[in-house]
Amino acid sequence: LWRARRRKWLSEHPWCEECLRNGLYVPATDVHHLQPHRGDRRLFLTSPLESLCHSCHSQKTVREK
Repeated sequence: LWRARRRKWLSEHPWCEECLRNGLYVPATDVHHLQPHRGDRRLFLTSPLESLCHSCHSQKTVREK
């Protein structure tokens, strides 16, 4: 379920949204959950998402912990 959702999301949102805010077109490689799921399977599969490059995703994950 997650792999299909991730694949669909990236095909519809192919650019890193954080980089786009800075005027850069960087391909997205990661899908970030805007609402932290903390292991909750329902939230993991249904929460809002954003596309990020690996660098932005790593930085955002560290800030949220």
